[in-house]
Amino acid sequence: MSLSFANAAKAKKLKAFFQQHGRIYIVVDATSDEVVVPGFLKGDPALRLVLNMRMPQVIHIREDALESDFSFSGQIYTCRIPMGRIWAAYLPEGDMEQGIIWEEDVPETIRAVVSAVRSLQEDTPDPERETAAIEASESGDSPEADEKPEEKRVRHLRVVK
Repeated sequence: MSLSFANAAKAKKLKAFFQQHGRIYIVVDATSDEVVVPGFLKGDPALRLVLNMRMPQVIHIREDALESDFSFSGQIYTCRIPMGRIWAAYLPEGDMEQGIIWEEDVPETIRAVVSAVRSLQEDTPDPERETAAIEASESGDSPEADEKPEEKRVRHLRVVK
């Protein structure tokens, strides 16, 4: 695999994020043969791995790949993850909003799942929103009345697991 400016920029951003926080999750598309992880983890488009500054082994974040000897159930395994297969990094105690997502590297299967979930959320009635809309229309005080249709914002989000 050849070096690319996008992967070099991603490596730099990932390294800075890791150094700033000391402990992060990376999300890897492990469906590719170029991702070297234990066999039981292969095929996962959203494999999460923990990187911690306190780990005894060195974690190499290079322009083309992340490499280290990781421990899985007490067994050491030399892993190599190409930068193009890392699609997110976030803080373990937070959520994905406290991290980085490289949209261009999100696997198609994950995109399809996210799209389906969003579609379901749009089709599922939200009783709180409907009640607020009814009350607002009865009082003539709609919070969205002065917004143009294309500028309407989502005011209530739910986490779907």
